[in-house]
Amino acid sequence: MPSQETGPQPLRALRAEPVIWTLVALTILLVPLLIVATGYLPLDDCLRHAAKAVDGRPWSQILVLREGLMRDPNAAWHALLRAVHLATGCGPEALVVGSVVLLCGLVLAAPLAWMPAPEAWIGAWTLALVADAPWTRMLLGRPFLVNMACLLALMALWSRPGPVRRNGVTVLLFTVAALVHGSWYLPAVIPFAFLLAGRRREAGVLAACWATGSVLAGILTGHPVEFLLGEFRHMLHALQDTSATGVLVPELRPSGGAGLLALAFLGAVAFSLLRDRRPERLLEDPLFVLAVLGWILGLKFRRFWSDWGLPCALLWLAFEAEPYLVRLGARMPLRRLQVAAGICLSFLLLASSDLNARWTANLRKTCLTQDVPGIGPWLPAPGGTFYAPGMDFFFETFFRNPGAPWRYQVGYEPSMMPPRDLEVFRRVCASPSPADAIEPWVRAMRPEDRLALRGSPSAPPGIRELEWFHVGGDLWIGRKPAAPPR
Repeated sequence: MPSQETGPQPLRALRAEPVIWTLVALTILLVPLLIVATGYLPLDDCLRHAAKAVDGRPWSQILVLREGLMRDPNAAWHALLRAVHLATGCGPEALVVGSVVLLCGLVLAAPLAWMPAPEAWIGAWTLALVADAPWTRMLLGRPFLVNMACLLALMALWSRPGPVRRNGVTVLLFTVAALVHGSWYLPAVIPFAFLLAGRRREAGVLAACWATGSVLAGILTGHPVEFLLGEFRHMLHALQDTSATGVLVPELRPSGGAGLLALAFLGAVAFSLLRDRRPERLLEDPLFVLAVLGWILGLKFRRFWSDWGLPCALLWLAFEAEPYLVRLGARMPLRRLQVAAGICLSFLLLASSDLNARWTANLRKTCLTQDVPGIGPWLPAPGGTFYAPGMDFFFETFFRNPGAPWRYQVGYEPSMMPPRDLEVFRRVCASPSPADAIEPWVRAMRPEDRLALRGSPSAPPGIRELEWFHVGGDLWIGRKPAAPPR
């Protein structure tokens, strides 16, 4: 049947192209804005990054730390947030909202400069959402998203070389990733993927760019040796004990194989093989190799799948779908425009929907703030310590109380704690009765210290050595009883 579209096709294609790019750009902008409009705030590191920027003190004055720790691994990110805070006067919540919107948009926009059909990238994400991809991780507002955006830009740049001078841009991207995220050693997986794909020359160039970028990032911190060695030691220390999974931060736990999403990717691979009948083409594609490598390594440490394998798998899917969309646009531009509009609308609705209260669950959680009636005497005194058997309490309380004159025993990573306290934390994670495991902390508490526990809203925790105050919901604060007057 002849096409119902009339008029010169090249002219129609030229008219459709900017509309498609506008639709994609609006989608990338609207998705995080609609999500934060629900009142959503992440529940982990994004909160402490914003609070740290407002607080301004070093971590040693905020956390109880073991000896020998390196300087702040996210110093560049904190400096950027603090500069925004000082220039605009915005508080922690505004910094969190800005981080969520900016970094989500950065990841979604990262490879588009090298894509003639940008809707293919949005379509790959739509498929991932249908297959239950870890989408909420893209809304965490954390520096690892800068690392992910640099990864996508690098893989698109080296998969589709253009007029840009690749080596200089590559060094810049490696430098930014190491400086902002801190884990300079992780991007070494990129030249390794090129080596596995048999592209030795490019692997050598990428390895040199990675090494140069890592050293430059260290120099920019002002402490290059401490940055390079300290980050590596910190990683080894964080991985030294996996006996209790609660001790590990979530991204260092196993992925479980990605389930339905892995099956969808395998289906796309099978379709590609049936179409091309050259299996060696896949094994010679570093993007495909890195996607598979990320999935395999993710079976041990989830971060390799969620931060490396998944974005590469989606970019590979987008590159596979692009030729079909480009050919459709050449023959029937308005049909391609309709397809692009459908993809963008589907992604917008899927990504922003409050499925299982994923964006509004935090609105119902009780947090400790200094305006709770009667809370004053139950907060730690200046120089005191807040004990709590979970990292979530630190994130929420530090976010709500930056600059408070106390320190936290459990911070954003348990491996940073003094050895004796880390042993207590391990026992708490492994024990069916945290109240019994936490007893060494109760004995160590001073009058100026406090213990925060979550339990039954109707009865205080069963630790009789302490007196308790009900903050609200399931949150209780305990303190040593005042000494009787003589």
